[in-house]
Amino acid sequence: MLVLCAGSAAAATPPASVAVVEFYSPTPLPVVDTVIPEQTAADELAALLADRAGSLAVVPPATAAQAEASLRWRSEDALSFTRLADLARVIGASRLVVGWISTLSLEGMTNLPDGNGMPLAQASVIVQIFDAGQGRVVAETRGSASTVGVVPAILVRDVLRDALAPTVPWLISQLSPTSMLSVANDHVMR
Repeated sequence: MLVLCAGSAAAATPPASVAVVEFYSPTPLPVVDTVIPEQTAADELAALLADRAGSLAVVPPATAAQAEASLRWRSEDALSFTRLADLARVIGASRLVVGWISTLSLEGMTNLPDGNGMPLAQASVIVQIFDAGQGRVVAETRGSASTVGVVPAILVRDVLRDALAPTVPWLISQLSPTSMLSVANDHVMR
C-alpha cells in the first residue's frame, strides 16, 4: 500500500515544462523567401528538444506563439525579464528557452577551382534559460555552424538547426527536473 501511494504521488507530479521563445536578433534579419529566421530558430529548437525531452514537457511552438501574440510580444521583449516572466505565466511554463541569432549570413558561391559552387550559410546562436520563479537567466551556451545548399530558404533553416543541435544535450541536462530542483534549492538557500 505504501509503495502504491508513493507511486501515485510521483505520478501526480506534473513534468517540468519549458517553452522556446521566438529568437532575438540584435539587427533585423531579412525574411528569406518565406522563412523568418527568428521564428524558424525557435521552431527548430523546440522540435529538437521535444524529440529528446524525456520527462520534460516542451510547450508546442504554436502555443508559445499564441501566448506571445496575446501579450503583443515584440522581439526586444526577449531582453526584458519582466516580459519573459509575463510570458512564462501565460504559457504556464516554469522555464523559457530564449535565444539570440548573433550571426546569420548567406554568402554567394563557395569557391571551387572551376568557379562553380553553392551558396554558403553561417549562423551563430546564443541559447539561454530563463527561470520564471527566479526572474532571471540561469544558464547560457552558444552554438555555430556553416553549411552549403541550393535553396536559400532551406539553407537558412538547415544552418540554424545545425547551430542549435549541439546545444540540445546541454539544454536537456540543465532543464532536467533534478537540475531545476538544485537551482531552485540554491536560490532558496541564498
